[in-house]
Amino acid sequence: MTATVRHLAAVPTDQAAQAGWDVPVPLGTNAAAPPPFPLDVLPGWARDMVDAVATFTQTDPSMGAGVLLPVLSACAARRLVVEGKPGWHEPVNVYAATIAGPGERKSPVHGALVKPLFQAQQQMAEHVRPLIEQEAARRDIAQRTAEQARATAAKADAERRDAATAEALAAVMAVEEIAVPTLPRLICDDHTPEALVSLMAANGGRMAVISDEGGIFDTLAGRYSGTPNLDPYLKGYSGGHMSSDRQTRAGETIEDPALTVGVMTQPSALRKFAANPELFGRGLPARFWFIMPRSLAGYRDQDSPPVPVSVTARYESTVRTLAATLAEWDGPRVLTLTEEASRVRAAAAATIEEQLRPGGALSDMREWANKLYGAMLRLAGLLHLAHHPTDAWERPISAERMSQAAQVTAWLIAHYTAAVALVHGDPAGETAHDVLAVLVAKDMRAFTRRELHRRVHRKLPRAEQVTAVLATLAQHGWVRTTASGDYELHPDAHTYVNGALLSR
Repeated sequence: MTATVRHLAAVPTDQAAQAGWDVPVPLGTNAAAPPPFPLDVLPGWARDMVDAVATFTQTDPSMGAGVLLPVLSACAARRLVVEGKPGWHEPVNVYAATIAGPGERKSPVHGALVKPLFQAQQQMAEHVRPLIEQEAARRDIAQRTAEQARATAAKADAERRDAATAEALAAVMAVEEIAVPTLPRLICDDHTPEALVSLMAANGGRMAVISDEGGIFDTLAGRYSGTPNLDPYLKGYSGGHMSSDRQTRAGETIEDPALTVGVMTQPSALRKFAANPELFGRGLPARFWFIMPRSLAGYRDQDSPPVPVSVTARYESTVRTLAATLAEWDGPRVLTLTEEASRVRAAAAATIEEQLRPGGALSDMREWANKLYGAMLRLAGLLHLAHHPTDAWERPISAERMSQAAQVTAWLIAHYTAAVALVHGDPAGETAHDVLAVLVAKDMRAFTRRELHRRVHRKLPRAEQVTAVLATLAQHGWVRTTASGDYELHPDAHTYVNGALLSR
């Protein structure tokens, strides 16, 4: 992702004003860069890991936070719910999509933060494997007994037929009573909706789709069929009742399913997903938190220090213990709010409601923003669990934690706003923005069209493309023609663009 031109001041500098320049207009999708994740809302074991991974990979901490939240969700989904007020129970599973271009080091960040979930899953599998082998052997013996009983009944004479048939039926029923456990799963990658439902049914109604690729968006857009089955993703977000008759012959029924989604993908995949009319019409994009980490390419330290071993060990131990402990529970426990936390929630909710009014900051994204009330509670539950990983379910959520949830909610709003701008932005404006960055980087305060063409010929190989971009920059007030027919750059462009770069 290229540098973002920040919102400009209301007046140009004195030098620009004296030269007859006005304030230039921001280009295309390029609103202010989304803020970094507020790391101070996390406890030390999580904060240190996200910060150290960001330092080592030279990435925005928002990228790591975009993985951490689904990791916490994978541990707590269908095990904890938050009571916002009497009669309102909000689950804590989340859908998050981190958007970053190629080469932005998504995979190393993902691998470091998701690793303990796989470790916990392996430990759980090793624990249950002897029981699986035992029950599989019992079922195999029972099946053979039933087959022999059926054969005996089929050959029995009239006098013995009724008794032999009864024995055969009893043997068949004995087979059905032996349930062979499956290997427990916490996490999976890219699956069809049908396979996902089967995984959820086999794992107590919950599953986490966490991946450093965006294949899920292709799946939902109908990679495997012309009409995608959205039920696992629609009902897996808020719970309720989900029947899998469509997916399997067994026809499992899942009560209160809880699906976690945490994927990393590229801007092109986001555009395709969010602009899909069927997905948008069913409200699926509105369930996602889109996280837009700043690109640090060009400013990265190639000798950055590795993540300290002690930081990794503490993080992995905490996540493994959380995942294994909560996996053993049968049902959810309710997290309540203290009275002060309830007041904080109500005040934050009132602010959101006001911003939803016509002309308000959230009025143009109401479908997504209407879910912020629940999102704030989900965040409060996850932050509460992170701060109290050994006994969160035995204490109420504090006002401090609810305030932190409101702070992260504001962070989500800023990132969603940037994602919307990316999806609906003008591609011509994006190209012009990239060219403007070149003009600033090369200090081309006065230049000819041919000089610019030499600088950007790989991106704009044809002369008419350069002419069109210059026309866009001139219309927005970033460049203007001189009496000789050449061009000059706005005197304040360096301040605006470099300021945005430094804020990234």
